[in-house]
Amino acid sequence: MVKAKLLTLSKVMPQRNRYDSVKARKKRQEHGKDWELLTRCKNAWNNLSGVRETRARTMRYCNGDQWSDTIRVYHHGYWEEMTERTYMERRNQTPMSNNIMISILESIAGLYAKQGTEPVCFARDNDSRQLSDMMSATMQCNWQTTGMQDLLNHLIKDYLQGGQMFVRESWEDRELEMPDAWTDAMEPDHMFFECGSDPRHNDVCLIGCLHDVSKEDLYQKFARREYGLTVNDLNSIFDIHDVDDSSYGYEFNEEKALENLSFDYTNKGRHYVRVIEVWTTETKPRLQCFDPIAKNMNNAWFRVDLEDTAMINKLIQENEKRKKQYDEYGVPEEDRAYITSEDLSDKYWYYTFMAPDGTVLCRGESPYDFKSHPYTMKLYPFINGEIHPFMTNVIDQQRYINRLIVMNDMSIRSSFKGFKMIPTTVLGGRTPEQFMEEAIEYDGWIFYTPKRTMPNVKPEIITSNAVNIGTNELLQIELNLIREVTNVSGALQGKTPSAGTSAARYAQESQNATTSLYTILSDMEIFTEKLAMKKCSVIQQFYEDGRKIFNKDGLNTYSYDRLSARDIHFKISIKNAAASAAYNTLQNDDLKELLQMGAINLIQYLQNVNKPFADKLLASVQEQQAQLEQMYQQQQAMAQQQGGGQVENGIVQGADQNAVAQAMSMNNQYYQTA
Repeated sequence: MVKAKLLTLSKVMPQRNRYDSVKARKKRQEHGKDWELLTRCKNAWNNLSGVRETRARTMRYCNGDQWSDTIRVYHHGYWEEMTERTYMERRNQTPMSNNIMISILESIAGLYAKQGTEPVCFARDNDSRQLSDMMSATMQCNWQTTGMQDLLNHLIKDYLQGGQMFVRESWEDRELEMPDAWTDAMEPDHMFFECGSDPRHNDVCLIGCLHDVSKEDLYQKFARREYGLTVNDLNSIFDIHDVDDSSYGYEFNEEKALENLSFDYTNKGRHYVRVIEVWTTETKPRLQCFDPIAKNMNNAWFRVDLEDTAMINKLIQENEKRKKQYDEYGVPEEDRAYITSEDLSDKYWYYTFMAPDGTVLCRGESPYDFKSHPYTMKLYPFINGEIHPFMTNVIDQQRYINRLIVMNDMSIRSSFKGFKMIPTTVLGGRTPEQFMEEAIEYDGWIFYTPKRTMPNVKPEIITSNAVNIGTNELLQIELNLIREVTNVSGALQGKTPSAGTSAARYAQESQNATTSLYTILSDMEIFTEKLAMKKCSVIQQFYEDGRKIFNKDGLNTYSYDRLSARDIHFKISIKNAAASAAYNTLQNDDLKELLQMGAINLIQYLQNVNKPFADKLLASVQEQQAQLEQMYQQQQAMAQQQGGGQVENGIVQGADQNAVAQAMSMNNQYYQTA
C-alpha cells in the first residue's frame, strides 16, 4: 500500500503562481463595477439577436399576424419600405389568412400534453427501495403542487416556435404553507449564454438572464447587511426618485415587448428596474482531500479552499491525532489511514447580480448541492451551434397559401369587372365615379336611357363566370406539402378519415405520425429529466426531516427522511403515458389479456391502464383492501387470544379454527378479486 501523505502547512498554504479567476477580475474592477463581466454578458446577448428575430417572426405567424413582413416597393421613382399588409391595402386588396400553423402547433403540443409526465426516482443502491418510493412520492407531490405539467405544456409551444427552452430552479416561500422547490419558465428573449456546439449543452461557460424587478422586490432581495447595501444605495445605483407611484400604472405592452427589448433598460415602465443575473465558470486553487475512513463515500472526497486556514488547521490536527493513536497502538506506517490532499485548479460556478451600469449587487459561489447554475436549457436542433425552430419550416407554405387565397378572391372579384369599355352615353348624367360605385355594388342596379331607335328594350341582367386560374389545385398542393414537412397528418389531429379507410390503417397512420415526431418528444423527456434532477437535489438539500408527503391519489402519506435521503444518489426517469390513441388501445388490450390470464392482478391493471375511471376505481379497491386486511388481522388476533398463541406451520394451536377459517376466507376472497 502506498504511504499516505501527511498534510503540512507548507503543502497547503497558497503559492504565488496559482490563478484565481474571480480574484483577478476583482483587481481589474473600479468603484465596484465589473465592466469586464458586463461587456461579456452584453456581447452574448447581442449574439442572439438573430434568434430573437426568428422567434418573434414565427410567433407572429402562429398567432395569425402573417402580413407584417417588411418589403421594398418601387413607387414614384424611389424605393419605399412597408409591410405586406400596407402594400395590399394600398392596392385595394384584402390580406386574408388561413392559419394552418396554429393547428399544427396545437396538435403537437396536445400530443405531448396527453402523455402526462411524472418523475420516478430510483436509488442506485438496490437496498434502498423504500427511499426510492419516498423520493418518487416527494417528487410527484411537488410536481402537482407547483403546477409542473402546465409549465411543460407552455414550454413545448415556446420550443416549437422559438427553438429554445429555459427554466430556473429555486427554493422559495410563495403562496404555499411552506417553502418548496419551484421551477420557473424563463423568457427566452431575456436569456443569454456562451457555449460551443455540444447538443447536450455541457460546454456552457456563461449563462444569465435579464430580470425586470419592481422596486419593492429590489429592496427585499438586495437591501441586506451581508451585501453592504441599503435602500438609499439602491436608489442611487438605479436612479430611483421619490415620486407618486400611482401615476405610473403598468406600462408593459405585450405587442411591442420584443420590439422595445433592450439589454440595459426595462420596457415595463419606471416602476421596474433592470437587474442582470449571470453565472460563470471560474477557476480557483483548492485542495482535493480524501479521507479513507469516512462514514460513506459521499463524504470521503471533499475540497478545501486554500484561504480556509481554519479548516486546514482542523485537518492537520485530525492527522496528528491519528498519528498519536497509530503510534500508541504500533500500527505499521503502510497501514495508517491519513487524510491526504492534492493540489488542483478547481472549476466551479459563480453567480453575480449586477445593475445595468456594471455595479455588483451581490456575488458568490453556487449555494446548491448540485454545484452548478440553476438553469436548465434545450435548443433545437443546435447543429453547428445554430437554432432553427420547428415551426419556421412551414412559414413559406403558409405565406404561399395566403397568397393563393388572395389570388382566388381577386379572380372572383375581377371576373365581373375585368377590363371594361364604358361609353359616356350610358352615364346618364352620372360622374364616372358614381357609375363605378353602382357597378361594383353587390346586387346593384344601373338605370340608363336607351337610344330612340330601341324604344322597347327590356331589362337586362349581365352576369359572368369566375375564371379558374388553378388556385384551388395549387392550394391543395401546399396543404399536402405542409403535412409532408411537419409530419402532422389528419389522423394525428383526429380528423375524420376519408371514405374507404379502414380502422387499422387509420390507427397505423396515427402511430406513424407519432413516430416521426419522436425527436421533439424525446427532447422534452431529456429536458424534463435534467430539470427533475436539479429539483431532486434542491429537495434533498432543503426539505426538513418529517415533512408530510402525499402521493398522487391522496390516500397514502410519507414522512420525509432527510438524513437517509441526503446520502443517496437517485436516478430519475420521466414516466410518460401513452403517446397516441393507437398506442393507448394496444396497451389497454394487452393489459386486459394479462388480467384474464392471471398474470397481473386488478391493482396492477388499474395502475397501468389508460382509462378515465382508473384512478378513482384504484382508490376504491385500495380502500377495500385496507379494510379487509384490517378485519383479517383482527380475526387472527382474536383467534390467537382464544388458543394460547402457539403457532406451528402457520396455524395457531388451540385457536378457534372457525374464526381462523373465516379470516383466511376473507383474505382469499380479496386476492381473488384483485
